[in-house]
Amino acid sequence: MLDVSHIRVGEVIAGKYRVERPLGAGGMGVVFAATHLALDQLVALKVLRIEDAVPPSILERFVREARAAVRLRSEHVARVLDVAVTEGGLPYIVMEYLEGEDLSASLRRIGALDPGQAVDLVLQALEAVAEAHALGIVHRDLKPANLFVTTGPDASPLVKVLDFGISKMQVEGGHDLTRSHQILGSPDYMSPEQLTSAKDVDARADLWSLGVVLYELLSGTRPFVAESLPEMFAKIVYEPSPALADARPGLPPGLCAAVDRCLAKRASDRFRDVAELAVAIAPFGAGLSGTTPRRIRGILTAER
Repeated sequence: MLDVSHIRVGEVIAGKYRVERPLGAGGMGVVFAATHLALDQLVALKVLRIEDAVPPSILERFVREARAAVRLRSEHVARVLDVAVTEGGLPYIVMEYLEGEDLSASLRRIGALDPGQAVDLVLQALEAVAEAHALGIVHRDLKPANLFVTTGPDASPLVKVLDFGISKMQVEGGHDLTRSHQILGSPDYMSPEQLTSAKDVDARADLWSLGVVLYELLSGTRPFVAESLPEMFAKIVYEPSPALADARPGLPPGLCAAVDRCLAKRASDRFRDVAELAVAIAPFGAGLSGTTPRRIRGILTAER
C-alpha cells in the first residue's frame, strides 16, 4: 500500500515544493502547505492515498482529469497549478493556497447561516459549477467542506470550490483512485443515482448535492442522518426527502421549494441545470454589493 506517512516537513517534492506543514487529511489524501522554491510562493499540495501499485493507464487518466480542471477559469474555482507523481509513485496536485475556512468549519463554529448569506455564498459556488458543467465536468463531491470561503480583493467573502481536480477520476475497468473499500464522493451528500448506478450520474447529481448543502446551511442539519452507511444509503434512496420548512420554520416558502426540488429522488424532477436553480434562489440572497444580477448573468453565460 502506498501512503503518505513518509512525507515529512522540510522534504522537497519533485525538486520544487518544500513541505511546510500539514493542513488537513481525508479519505482520499493529505493536504500540505508547501513553498514553491523557484517562485517563493506558498501553495497547497494534495497527495492522494492509494492502494498497491498504480497502473500507467490510471495515472494517465488522473493527469487528463486534472488538466480538465485547469480549464476552469472562474474566480470561484481553486486553481490547479501542477499535477504529477512523486518519486515514490504518489500522484499529487498543487493548488493555490487559500486563507479562510470552509463552510463545514463555519457550520461547526456558528451553526445555521442567515438565509441571505447562505444564498449569496451558494450563488458564488454555482458560477464555478456552471462553468464545469458546460465543459462536461461533474464535480460529484459538492459539500460544505469543499466550499472554501476566503476574502476577495474588495474584502468581501469569496467562495472557492475545491477538488475539481479529482471530480471524474473513475477509470475504465471499474478502478478508481480512492481506496478500494471507499466510494467516490461523500455519502451524506450523494444523490440516489450515485448510490445505485454511478455510471449513469450526470450534472443533476450535483444539483442534489447543492440541495443538501443549502439544506444544511439554512437549518444547521443535513436532511438525512443515520448511524451507519447502509442506513444512510437506504434513507437517501428510499425515504421521502424531508421538507426544509419542517427543519427551520419561517424561511421564505420559495426558498424552501427550491431546496426541496433539488432533493427530488428522480433526477428528472430536479432543476434542469444550475442556472435554473440560481434564478430560483437569487431573490432570497442578501444581494451584497449589488452583485446578484451579475452572478446570475455569469451563471447563465457559463451554462450556454
